[in-house]
Amino acid sequence: LAVLGEREFFGEMAIFEREVRMATVRALGPVRVLTVDKKTFLRRVHKDPSLAYHIVQTMSQRIRELDAEVARLRSGK
Repeated sequence: LAVLGEREFFGEMAIFEREVRMATVRALGPVRVLTVDKKTFLRRVHKDPSLAYHIVQTMSQRIRELDAEVARLRSGK
């Protein structure tokens, strides 16, 4: 689905809803991964609301890119 780089995140949907995961993550090389549970995430957002804004902004961009890809596939191009 995507290749992520340094300081990018994945799995954010799991914080908001308890649904089955839709993708598998595989590292292309050495990585350092930080896991955050919902309680820790909410505590961090409470201390720094800009964190939530950054996540929503990133999710919005990802949705926009997905919409463009769906439109492209529907048009057959």
